[in-house]
Amino acid sequence: MSILAMYEGGQWHCPARVLTHLDDITTALAEQGVELMRLATPLATDSAELLNQCAALIVTKGLPEPLVSRKDERDGVPGYAEVPTQLAAEEVTRSAGKWLLLCAGQARLCVGEAGGVTGRASVLACHVGDLLWLPAGMEWALVPAPSHSCRWLSMASDEAALNDSDTKQSKLSELQLLDI
Repeated sequence: MSILAMYEGGQWHCPARVLTHLDDITTALAEQGVELMRLATPLATDSAELLNQCAALIVTKGLPEPLVSRKDERDGVPGYAEVPTQLAAEEVTRSAGKWLLLCAGQARLCVGEAGGVTGRASVLACHVGDLLWLPAGMEWALVPAPSHSCRWLSMASDEAALNDSDTKQSKLSELQLLDI
């Protein structure tokens, strides 16, 4: 089930809205510049084949085609451990404009324009097959669900766009993470 928690006005401890319908979620994310699409599962295991499948879907939507990819992996905290309720500052990076495809596990994707009092942020429960566009300048973090090993494929039009930049003291790290 898809769930999107939306935070507004710098109020990071309680979401202003929680959406559960996919159409509402894709519309709300699009307002932030984030595109959400879904690939049919089970996914291919070969990175090149996944890149081609994603590119074919992306082009049908009239969006720029990714040409390069990189696999990333991160483990969630053990199920018996206390689950963090906030992002660590070092987990938040700034996108250079790229696509993410969740290949294994479950995760929460945190995205935002977290600067100042008018900042907005969203937390999306991600599942295998979720394909997301993160525009250049978007602050983001992917938090694996407890007891899950999370793998994703980062894709972009060039190698430089695969490399995110660090954020200095991101307000997004103050976000209260719901267990969604």
